[in-house]
Amino acid sequence: MKTSWDAYLERQLRNPKVNKAFNEEKGALNIGIALAKERKRRGLTQEEVARRIGSSAPQVSRTEREPEHTNVRTLMRYADAVGMTLDMKLVAKR
Repeated sequence: MKTSWDAYLERQLRNPKVNKAFNEEKGALNIGIALAKERKRRGLTQEEVARRIGSSAPQVSRTEREPEHTNVRTLMRYADAVGMTLDMKLVAKR
């Protein structure tokens, strides 16, 4: 069943500028979601990850919620702490 949010988002995504911005943000958010899912899958708390990467639990929380505001080294340390590798690539525009 489609919610009112789904319908609203669908309408908004018809606008090319909104669609582009949404997809750019979605890519960044997926990093945080993937890190949080793997942390939970491994039964780790944010405090445990923070100890492993030399950070604080609030910073780990921010990294999961707003990875676009986290530096690449921190993302790499977090990924390593939960048994993942951060794989980034640059692709030429066509």
